[in-house]
Amino acid sequence: MLYFIKDGTIHQYPPVWRCSETYENQVLRDTIPSDVEECPYCLGIWPADRD
Repeated sequence: MLYFIKDGTIHQYPPVWRCSETYENQVLRDTIPSDVEECPYCLGIWPADRD
């Protein structure tokens, strides 16, 4: 899975439909650094996704 950081928040690439952020040629990475916030829409586990 790839991620990108925008405005201090890390998002999944490509962004999931719940997230309003768009990818604008940020650096893609495969790890989550400790000094950024996680996007709850991209990286959160939603009850509907568990099924």
